[in-house]
Amino acid sequence: MGLGVLEVRGTAKGHHVPGTVLLDTLDASAEVNVELEAAGLKKGSGKNSEIILVPQPSSDPNDPLNWPLWQRDLILLLYCFCTMCCIGGVGPILSSMAIPFIMEWGITFTDVSLLTGYQLCAVGAVGVVVSACARKFGKRPTLLWSISCAFAGTVWGGVAKSYGSLVGARVLQGLGIAMFESVTYAIIGDLYHVHQRGTRMTYYILAQSGLAQFPTVIAGKITTDLGWRWVFYLLSIFMGLGWALSIFFGWETVYNRNAMYNLDTSSRSKVDKAIQPNSKGSTHEVEDIGKTPTLETVVTATTGGERIRETYFQRIKPFHGVFTEDALWKMIVRPFYVLLNPAVLWACIIIAFTTVWIIVISFCIAQAFSVPPFLLNTAQLGYVSAGPLVGGLLGCISCGLICDPLARYLTRKNNGIYEPEFRLPMMIFVPIVSTVGYFLFGNLIQQGQSPVGASVMFGLVFVSVQFCAVSTGAYIVDAFRDISVETFVISMTFKNFIFFAFTFFLNEWFASWGPAKMFNTIGGIQLALSLTTIPVYVYGKRIRAWWHAHDLLRKN
Repeated sequence: MGLGVLEVRGTAKGHHVPGTVLLDTLDASAEVNVELEAAGLKKGSGKNSEIILVPQPSSDPNDPLNWPLWQRDLILLLYCFCTMCCIGGVGPILSSMAIPFIMEWGITFTDVSLLTGYQLCAVGAVGVVVSACARKFGKRPTLLWSISCAFAGTVWGGVAKSYGSLVGARVLQGLGIAMFESVTYAIIGDLYHVHQRGTRMTYYILAQSGLAQFPTVIAGKITTDLGWRWVFYLLSIFMGLGWALSIFFGWETVYNRNAMYNLDTSSRSKVDKAIQPNSKGSTHEVEDIGKTPTLETVVTATTGGERIRETYFQRIKPFHGVFTEDALWKMIVRPFYVLLNPAVLWACIIIAFTTVWIIVISFCIAQAFSVPPFLLNTAQLGYVSAGPLVGGLLGCISCGLICDPLARYLTRKNNGIYEPEFRLPMMIFVPIVSTVGYFLFGNLIQQGQSPVGASVMFGLVFVSVQFCAVSTGAYIVDAFRDISVETFVISMTFKNFIFFAFTFFLNEWFASWGPAKMFNTIGGIQLALSLTTIPVYVYGKRIRAWWHAHDLLRKN
């Protein structure tokens, strides 16, 4: 038993469990190190010189793991920029603009909430299709299609002349942001080794939610000074920049690496093959793992020819071929199928509800603070989101400082063996800060206290969101990298449909229950959900072993 993570039992005992890897050789036995040296497994450099690279990079220069680290980081930065525009700019941006909409079109707070509800419904509806297309046709064409829809919807929103037209614009935006709410998580698994993912996951979460409130903070001021249409006009400028950068620098990150290199997801036989000495140019290079080998690959493996890095113009082709021969319908069904995995179901529920509560707060702000005793104007309503902006930033910085070092520390305490469950101890911060944040947020509003104090509590809640997202996201990528896209997609779909349902009663719930009772209830639910992390940590390895043995769609 490794630090509380239970070992597998029965027929699976003694066999390699995908996700469990020898990561740190500093504390490994001398015999193991001799075997690894004979195997020729690649390690990191500098302070990571004792870290085994997982997955192992192949000999192909077009393998993203062989690209210079600065190129991979810049691609991730591009995705982070697009994510911040699409999720932060599109999602909560209307929360401070409710009063102008109500005055111009004579609608209600519920109608304003539904503008985001319809948008999130569109995200959830197309999410599984976007996921399937990303796996089959690659992430580059999916990226280009998604950013184009989001850009077009934003331009449409700026020129909308009626409530119905704005609903149409929001739906088009929703069709575009599905990728950035789900598939982008898997980019980190494409581009980085296990020991690099935690920090990069933090960067992505910073863009997805840590800085997502920044557009909302300034949207109120822009609306007051220039009108609400200018919020869409200015956002479309940044969205257009992301669209152009995606065309020229959003290279394809999907790569069908030979299974023997995937030490984190492979079975025992594949791991054994990886740690056996083999010469370069081995025919193992062309083992089919889901993609039909190209003629170039076959020639390279059988004649000893060397692959060369694709040219820049080859990299920016919109389409790089089909990456799996699985039927598209099968991949559309797979996100629902993976819910049979208990760990995936847990991640889906906890990610979804943690995010939904934040959206709930965002769409109660205008209703809570635009009436006595607060009487905040549109600009001031936007400033309330300064709390979560600061909280999200501080939360992501904290996660970046803790995530990878904590996992590496626990790995060394476990004799160099890494378990994906070592990502989960960070979840201990979630019930502490979220419970305090939710309870105080509702009660401060109920008592008519300073909006600044409520904003600080909103920020404290946002800290818990960062810890939950980074910890859970890194765990899923490391434990179930081969189904990580499906996991994040179904989580996103679940979350969006939940909030769509909430939009029909959210504002009435706030009015009838009052802020104190409503957010005390939310805090209690979040506390209960956070405590479910304990059995996932303890039984996680057994769940991974069971899933590997019973994943019928993978076998077939």
